[in-house]
Amino acid sequence: MSGSRPPRASRVVVVLAWALAVLVAGAVTSWAVTVISGEQGPARDQVLAASQVTAELAAQRSAANAAATAPATSSPPSPAAVPTVEAPDAPSPTASPLPPVTPPAAPAPSAPAAPIPAPVPVPTTAPAEVARTWDVAGGQVGASCRGSALSLLYATPLDGWTVEVKHAGSDELEVAFRQDHAETSVHARCVSGVPTQDTDQD
Repeated sequence: MSGSRPPRASRVVVVLAWALAVLVAGAVTSWAVTVISGEQGPARDQVLAASQVTAELAAQRSAANAAATAPATSSPPSPAAVPTVEAPDAPSPTASPLPPVTPPAAPAPSAPAAPIPAPVPVPTTAPAEVARTWDVAGGQVGASCRGSALSLLYATPLDGWTVEVKHAGSDELEVAFRQDHAETSVHARCVSGVPTQDTDQD
C-alpha cells in the first residue's frame, strides 16, 4: 500500500495544477473580454472564443513591447503650438527737417552802358568884327563884317539928299542917295572879313 501513494499524490498535484490553470485562464479570459468590450464599445455584448482572446492578448502585448522598446521620438511642435515672440517695434528714426533750399541768387542785372557823350565842340573864337565907313556924294555909309557876314551899320544922307536901302543881306548890300536928277549907289560886301565897297555915280 505504501508503494501506491506516490502516484496518487502526483495525480492530485496534476489535478490541482490543471484546476489552477483553468481558473487562471478563466480569470484572464474574463479580464480580456472586459477590456476588449470596454474598448470596442458596441462590441461588449459579443462573446469571444478562447482563441480570439489569446490572439487579442498577444497583439496587445506585442504593441506594448514595441511601444516600450521604440525610442521616444518627439514630433516637432506644430507652428500653432510654438509661441511667436514679436520683436519690439524699432523706434522709427525721427526725420530731421531738411534745410530750406535756397534758390541760386540771380545775377545782378548789369548796369546799362552809359551812353557815350557826344563830343563837345571846341568853342572857336568868333571872328572879330571889322567896320568900315564910306563918305560918298550924297551921304555916308557904315558897314561891318564878322567873318563873311555883312551888316549895315548906317546910311546917312547929306542935306538935300534922300537915302534908299535897296538890299541889305548878309552877303551884300546896296544903298542909293538921290537929289533931283543925281544918284549915288554904294555896293558893299565882305572880302577876307573886311568890308569892301564899289560906288556908282550918275
